[in-house]
Amino acid sequence: RYEEAENDCTQALLLDASYSKAFARRGAARVALGKLKEAMQDFEAVLKLEPGNKQAINELTKIRNKLAEEEQWTHQEYPAVLIKETEIKNIVKLIDNPSHVKSTKPLRRIAIEEIDDDTPNSDLSSTTSLVDNWRNSMSVETTEHLDQDDQLTTTDIPKAKHLKIEEISDTSPLQLPASVKGISSTLHPSFPVNKEREKDIKRSLGSTSSVPAIPANSFQLESDFRKLKDCPENMYLYLKQIEPSFYPKLFQKSLDPDLFNQILKILHDFYIEKEEPSLILEILQRLSELKRFDMAVMFMSGSEKKITQVLFNHLNHMGLKDTSVEELEKKYGIFS
Repeated sequence: RYEEAENDCTQALLLDASYSKAFARRGAARVALGKLKEAMQDFEAVLKLEPGNKQAINELTKIRNKLAEEEQWTHQEYPAVLIKETEIKNIVKLIDNPSHVKSTKPLRRIAIEEIDDDTPNSDLSSTTSLVDNWRNSMSVETTEHLDQDDQLTTTDIPKAKHLKIEEISDTSPLQLPASVKGISSTLHPSFPVNKEREKDIKRSLGSTSSVPAIPANSFQLESDFRKLKDCPENMYLYLKQIEPSFYPKLFQKSLDPDLFNQILKILHDFYIEKEEPSLILEILQRLSELKRFDMAVMFMSGSEKKITQVLFNHLNHMGLKDTSVEELEKKYGIFS
């Protein structure tokens, strides 16, 4: 179901543009759909987010080889260098038309003069005036079509338009990036720039940052974890509100190794100190019943296994050790 996979990944990236796994999955789906150039862009995005990602490097190599085979005519026609299709139109070729279709007009010789890059400024005066005239005409033309809220100075028109797009898509009027602050009052007269007010808003947002609601699926859980990664306390509060009995529904497809290890770390860092050992045991038991749990355990690093060992040591110390706990330890790869 590659088309559905492509659409799902696109939706995921609309929610989080830094989600490298979605780029990789969409790239794989697009390869299967024959959309090689789009797939190549996806795997290049993976490498930007995760330099050295082996899957992305391997897939890009395969795609480029396949594209090279499909565009073999390009190589044959211009063997000295690989030329993109978009660049072929810029190549001047010798036209050898039959004599009956050739023009009968006499040829004219045209002198071509090379000009160095360090052309004196005086030689550019005519060009400057042309640019000024164009800018003035553009400003008049554009101003007529702008709403009253969007009136801009002529020098700001191209830049302001671009920044306005960024502002609509990525930020609210109250949370403008530094590059927009200078023109924000022009773009949004209803939200005048006040640096002190801006600081107050940021402070209030930071102090009242709420924990996200209970996730509906593992994808939402992973996205929320990424948002909360700089605040471990909130990650603990977020996980605490999820009942262990809800785990099978939450991870109905499979247990992601990264999410699995993040949960174990939260249990280690917060639950040992703040929660009942019976709750820790229930969570460990529920996790062991999920699909692909064995795979998640297999991918655990040495430090992650140590964290798990500490959790079971805590349970044993609190008097919860019995046959069932010993069996659970073995599932987690802990052999006492």
